[in-house]
Amino acid sequence: MDRTVSLVRVEDGDIDLAVREAVRLAGGLGGYIDSSTRVLVKPNLWNAQRSGSGSITNSAVTEAVTKLVLEHGPRSVVIGDGAGAGYDGSSHSTEEAFDRAGLREVASRLGVPLHNLNADPFEEVEIPNARVMHSVRIAKTALESDLIIGVPVLKSHVRTHATLSLKNMKGVIAGAEKRKTHRLGLDSAIVDLNSVVRPHFVVLDATTGMQGLWNDPDDSVEMGLIVAGSHALSVDLVGTALMQIDPESVLHIRYQAESEGLPTSLEGIRVVGESVDTYSKPFKTGFQVFAERYPQVRIISGESACTGCTSEVVTALRYLDEAGYSPEMDGLRVVIGEVESVDAAPKLAVLGRCGRMHSERGVYAAGCPPTEEDVIRTLCAACGADAEQVFAKRDAARQRMWKETEKNLAD
Repeated sequence: MDRTVSLVRVEDGDIDLAVREAVRLAGGLGGYIDSSTRVLVKPNLWNAQRSGSGSITNSAVTEAVTKLVLEHGPRSVVIGDGAGAGYDGSSHSTEEAFDRAGLREVASRLGVPLHNLNADPFEEVEIPNARVMHSVRIAKTALESDLIIGVPVLKSHVRTHATLSLKNMKGVIAGAEKRKTHRLGLDSAIVDLNSVVRPHFVVLDATTGMQGLWNDPDDSVEMGLIVAGSHALSVDLVGTALMQIDPESVLHIRYQAESEGLPTSLEGIRVVGESVDTYSKPFKTGFQVFAERYPQVRIISGESACTGCTSEVVTALRYLDEAGYSPEMDGLRVVIGEVESVDAAPKLAVLGRCGRMHSERGVYAAGCPPTEEDVIRTLCAACGADAEQVFAKRDAARQRMWKETEKNLAD
């Protein structure tokens, strides 16, 4: 296992040169590609956004990676991704994402196919020793590739705090099957997915990052960097360090590190090129910004608070509000993570294993993490809302949104 991760500054806007140097410093592609190799270049095109926004992979980075691959004379090269299917939000058209990002022009210019993985034939893949997801439908293009090069973008996230190379692999899941990862437990499902299909090499687009709730251009963060490495977890740990996000709070990174017997730190990673400390900047997670939408609710968060709880709080607060319970939420306190002391309060919800020492002070949801249903019921009980009405609002909203996905996933 080579845990070298390169960090290269983009000079004078020359992304192609920076990608080449980052890949070279990380060991190069020569040992991965010969005339029999089928290569999938996998950017992050979750939605139809402009290239360079930080919301999706900059198409210039994808182009530079693809050109480099072609120079090694592989049997075939495909650029492919499948846009988001939507869980508590809208689904998106992969074809529109290709167009908006200018990636269709890139593929045409390079003479390589562009594959919509949401519309790809798929295979049901069994996952041995799964945490939560025992099988999943994966696009055949990904399964039949000898080499997958992940080209994610540096972003924080509302549910997982960070989305980098491990989470980027969700794009190979067939269409609406992506929702399965949320239903079963997003972070655990990401680790399960990467146990059967993961990037063999990563080129992380950190030219422009994205924070908060991904409002372009307000949440864009100029970084001017390319990061590369052959070990996905190591690249993701460098990515979290660049965003000053605690990797322990990113549950899928913590689980992945546990599965590989590695620490959730830069210990053991050989960073070459530029220094992480020189270029790191504080990124706001989506959860931080999301929680600000509900000033009547106080989130009491300990250092151990992670995405296992925060992801479900996002859903619970959203549907409590949509069910008309904003007044009842006034004064609600939600404890996540290990908190040393908690004052008694009439509307107190305590979530997860980390908070169980305070379970008798309020309404408690057990588990690590607790389920979405348990978190909703706990918050409802704490503030006097009817959980069944909240579930009805959630289910109706999801059915409506999910019916609208058929056209997008076919496009």
